[in-house]
Amino acid sequence: MNRTGRISVAVAVVSAAAALPLGAFAVGGSSSAACTPQKGAVSAAQNTVSHDRGALRAASKKKAKSAKAKAKKQKVVAKATTHLVNAEATLNAAQAALIACQGAWPVPTVTATVTTTATAAPTVPANGGKAPVDGTTLFPMTNPDGTTITPNGLWDGTPIVGSGYGSGLSPDTADGPGWFYGITDRGPNVGGPDGVKMDPVQGFQPAIGKFHLENGHAELTQVIGLTGFSGAPMNGLVPPDDATAHGTSSDIEDQYGAAAPHSNVGIDSESVVVDPAGGFFVSDEYGPYIVHLDANGKETYRYSPYVSADPSNGTTEHIYPLPSELIRRKENKGMEGLTLTPDGQYLVGIMQSPLDSNKGTTGTTAATAAKGAITRIVKVKLSDHSVQEYLYALHFTANNDIAEANSEITALDANHFIVDERDGCFEGTNANDIAGTAACPAAAIKDLWKIDLTNATDVGPHSPLLTTPPTISGTLATVTYKSDLAAPLTPTNSGLNINGLSIEDIAGTSVPSTAVSALSAAGVTTSDSGSRSTAGELFLNYAGLVDHIDPSGQYFGHDKVEGVAIDPANPSTVYLADDSDFGITDVPKDGSWPADSISHGGDKRVLGNGALKLLPGAGGLGTGPQDFGEIMKVDLSQVPAAYKG
Repeated sequence: MNRTGRISVAVAVVSAAAALPLGAFAVGGSSSAACTPQKGAVSAAQNTVSHDRGALRAASKKKAKSAKAKAKKQKVVAKATTHLVNAEATLNAAQAALIACQGAWPVPTVTATVTTTATAAPTVPANGGKAPVDGTTLFPMTNPDGTTITPNGLWDGTPIVGSGYGSGLSPDTADGPGWFYGITDRGPNVGGPDGVKMDPVQGFQPAIGKFHLENGHAELTQVIGLTGFSGAPMNGLVPPDDATAHGTSSDIEDQYGAAAPHSNVGIDSESVVVDPAGGFFVSDEYGPYIVHLDANGKETYRYSPYVSADPSNGTTEHIYPLPSELIRRKENKGMEGLTLTPDGQYLVGIMQSPLDSNKGTTGTTAATAAKGAITRIVKVKLSDHSVQEYLYALHFTANNDIAEANSEITALDANHFIVDERDGCFEGTNANDIAGTAACPAAAIKDLWKIDLTNATDVGPHSPLLTTPPTISGTLATVTYKSDLAAPLTPTNSGLNINGLSIEDIAGTSVPSTAVSALSAAGVTTSDSGSRSTAGELFLNYAGLVDHIDPSGQYFGHDKVEGVAIDPANPSTVYLADDSDFGITDVPKDGSWPADSISHGGDKRVLGNGALKLLPGAGGLGTGPQDFGEIMKVDLSQVPAAYKG
């Protein structure tokens, strides 16, 4: 790689503002009221898409026995498909018009190469200015010449960091050691004063970034913008299926406090895996979905919990089913991790947090469900798209008040995996969570655990318990599988039921060891034993390691470590990447909002530096630099024994 400051880019233009030169910022946009006609057009188009999608599902599910009935069904399905394709095209156009009206931040134009503003950008010190220590080496994400990646724009003076590619990390074996693909999530967003997510960059196109680790930097050499099956650029807005299932709880607002439109090309990408056959697999926290993309980032097919069978008739996209109970994910806590087994046969995804088995009902347990101990793993056989579903027990030892959860899964072989389990707290003995509250422990909890699915029980729609029920207290249990598609989001439809209880009902919200024991008594074996001291096998306590290196939290002190990759050529080398949240955050460290953040006629933009997400520094939390993308290489052979299994 030469160090010229030129980056290969494959990103589609999503608005008029995107035609600005890379590095120019389009700040602001039209007021919410000025875009009323466009919003009305989007709403009408969404209703049409929802109607046509339902019509296609109904037509696809209709039983037909005779040849005449089958021929009639085929015609009805073909007609419904045409209606849906046309409706989606109309919705795409309406969304593009709305985004153009509201004002979108710029993205690179489609060219073979683009010259960045590297000459004007500050140079980032090699290895972040920190010497390798205890088997670790830091690689800040930069341009190829070691300069800061151009921000995604400014929000009232606050830079929206451009190095937000750490939601996932996957080795690029085609180019050899030191090459990786990272991925952004849905885009910059913050929690508004009323707790609702605000998206100041609704024109943001999630993207995959290709990085080369050399010269002390993770050098961004290529950007691949994600596009839908129709070819429309993807965005971070909520898909219609999710909006229907989750209601307003999943909604996003624009910077003026108005509800953002839903989008049939919306994605909250969280993990990326290179497909050896070509392209990528991406986990989507909405849904949850697993999306396959070609090498140019265009969607080719997907897996979804919203279908019971592939609705494609050969002219539309193939959509293969995932277990429908996954619809019960909590908002922003869907399929956080994804991996491909080394033999290339299985995709394996992990849910971030426990499902909410009572979601959508009066008296929902959503608040307590987040403190549960049991999460889900899905294993997809690529040759026939069949799915198995397993359980993973988190490793907290008391009440899960800090919402300890999963961020990534990485395959060692077909049955053994590394799970990244972490809290949401910054590193450093004087650090805390993003809000600066007292919820976090004195030191952050972030571990890699080795798990084994060999003897775990499949609890999905094809569970062996359905044909061979367990005996509980001397009586043969009644085991059923209830699809959430039959009556969405009611307590009586929640996947595998044993004696009328869902997995979450059996496990309860107790500590992991108790939950695992309850499941074992019901004939269900999890991937480990459920106790922090004995569950699975500790692979690496990376929070303890970096805290040992610098107790003030200034060495890889990020709160969200979400990308994990094992070096295929050297399994004793691990790479970790952080999700920087684009350097912006929900609330300032003192827990207050700027006085004028809710003024300007309802404009709820966070003003000035109040939105900066700051890392720990010498003076504690919030005294360090703005959070940024960074990869840490860990040579396990050099790590002190106290921090590894």
